[in-house]
Amino acid sequence: MYMVESKAGAIVCMLFSLFFLGTWPAIMTLLERRGRPPQHTYLDYTMTNLLAAIIIAFTLGEFGDARPNFVYQLTELK
Repeated sequence: MYMVESKAGAIVCMLFSLFFLGTWPAIMTLLERRGRPPQHTYLDYTMTNLLAAIIIAFTLGEFGDARPNFVYQLTELK
C-alpha cells in the first residue's frame, strides 16, 4: 500500500483534491447551459467516482512492500 510520508507529498495530494472539487461546479454549470439534464451529469460523476475508486484501490493498494496487500484484505472480509 502506498503511504504519503512527507508533508510536501500530503500537501500536493490535498491541492489536487481541492482543484478537482473546485472545478466540479463550473463543469456542471457549463453542461447545464448546453442543455444537458443535471441527472445525467450526476450519474456520470458517480460512475466515474466508483471506477476511479476501484482502479486506485487495485493499483495503489498493491504498490509497495507493505503486507498484507489489498486483494488479501478483501479475501479476509467475512
